[in-house]
Amino acid sequence: MIRWLRFYLDVCLLKASPQDAPSSTSIQYLTILAYWAAGVVLTSLNQTFLAAIFIALVQTILVLFFINLSLWIRKFPDRIIQTVTAFTGSGFIISLVALPVIFMLSQADVTSNVIYSLFWVTLVIWETVVVANIFRHALEIPLYASMGVALILMYMSFAITLRFLKLMSVTLT
Repeated sequence: MIRWLRFYLDVCLLKASPQDAPSSTSIQYLTILAYWAAGVVLTSLNQTFLAAIFIALVQTILVLFFINLSLWIRKFPDRIIQTVTAFTGSGFIISLVALPVIFMLSQADVTSNVIYSLFWVTLVIWETVVVANIFRHALEIPLYASMGVALILMYMSFAITLRFLKLMSVTLT
């Protein structure tokens, strides 16, 4: 277990790439579950627990769909397991790092919010670079193109999450 956590940390530090990930469906499913659970915990800091479960599920499905679609378009279907494993495992690690920052943002007063917001922006930039690096290796595209792919995925995730939040607030009231 420690070996895999170290591998995902290496992905986050840009020392490892998706092709270094194990091609194991059981490890893939475990990392998907960990990614989803981390999403639930992070989202539950700002939303109800039920909403957090749903939002994390939608985001996880979106990520899986986007990875599969990207690899299908580039004709690399054999890379799905490793790419999903690297993406969700590194996403889990980044979520662990983000947890105290998001918690402090939800608890902080206005003056200290600036400091935590800077940490948050730094985490978002780090996540974008990690995701771009994963797509760069998995899709065999230049870094600037993979940065575009990462930004598209992040925008889609943000936009869809906002839509669901609005939909849920209308149906709950």
